[in-house]
Amino acid sequence: MQSCDRKSRLASGALVASLLVAVGGTYAAEPPALPRRDSVPKLLHATEFGDYGSSVVRFGDLNGDGQIEALVVQEDASGGQNQIVVTCLTAIDLEGKILWQVGKPDRRNVWTGGDTPIQIHDIDGDGQAEVIYQDPKSLLTILDGKTGKQKKQIQLAGGHDCLLFADLNGSGRAQQMVVKDRYSNFWVYDAAQDFKLLWSKEKVITGHYPINFDFNGDGKDELLVGYRLYAPDGKILWSHDEFPSNREGHNDAVDVKDMDGDGRAEIALATSEDAVLLDADGKILFRKPMHHTQHAMIGRFRPDLPGKQAFYISREDAAGPGSSPKALEAIYTKSGELLWDNTKQKDAEKDGWLTQAVVVENWSGNPKENFLRKSTGISRTGHLRALRRSKASC
Repeated sequence: MQSCDRKSRLASGALVASLLVAVGGTYAAEPPALPRRDSVPKLLHATEFGDYGSSVVRFGDLNGDGQIEALVVQEDASGGQNQIVVTCLTAIDLEGKILWQVGKPDRRNVWTGGDTPIQIHDIDGDGQAEVIYQDPKSLLTILDGKTGKQKKQIQLAGGHDCLLFADLNGSGRAQQMVVKDRYSNFWVYDAAQDFKLLWSKEKVITGHYPINFDFNGDGKDELLVGYRLYAPDGKILWSHDEFPSNREGHNDAVDVKDMDGDGRAEIALATSEDAVLLDADGKILFRKPMHHTQHAMIGRFRPDLPGKQAFYISREDAAGPGSSPKALEAIYTKSGELLWDNTKQKDAEKDGWLTQAVVVENWSGNPKENFLRKSTGISRTGHLRALRRSKASC
């Protein structure tokens, strides 16, 4: 629950979503002696949000002009995180021009901490993106991404927590929609059949965000929801029900990539406890003790080594009364060898407790190395920042 002081700070100023691809990033291997000059981030533009500002932002080509726009989402969760209501949507370009707005802005509705059920996706395959979102009663609303005008509303059988689009029938387009509730159930619908319910699962531990991936190479996605892998028809292919499976322990994050180039994907899991790596058949490759693993990512963080590595972030307990909790960060090889952790890093406590991160691809122009963009907490400085690699000549 937000404190009154925090609420007042949020309401007092304009809020921000940062489109950052390198500033403050952490390079997880030995840095080069001379960084590439064209890899230095350059601030292109800063736009201050108005009363429509929020920490929840989606990015996509809303108007079909080939450029990325931002969708700023305000939401109300006064009924709880499992009752999130989208209250205002504001589409802006990266210069800050408002393209359209639906709903009434309210500075109080800036962030809930839940999994907001809204995405930008071309759901009907006409080449134009739609904005798709739900309310707590499972009413699905579809807006035209270009104008914000309502195209359709559909009453679904269930789901109100987050949306995932997958290709379960091998058509080449992600027209099946996976919707879950906060922790226990999920439903799979087919947008190509007017959102017909294909199948659903009840009383399972869903975790936060399901993920789709074609693990067997047949052209159809499988679904990893919680600790279970489902076939396109809902059959359970494998499961790890021994992992923490309750409201306090669940799949907090997942990443899927081929780590060693053998054509088979590995799965990094943050289990709310240990850091886990699985192979495509669900076999445990390693399980490393952590207090509360919150994030898991796979990338080429050590280009001096073959293959990719798994990076985990855990929320740790405070050392004692009056001290701040901090994040434990660690990088492992596929075989489970610890390459690095931040326990010996100077000022590691400054990494914070709720550290968030994303893998950055091809920032340096070398496709065989990745960076981590890492941020502590959520930025609320009042600007939308867009950055790119500078074009300075070498």
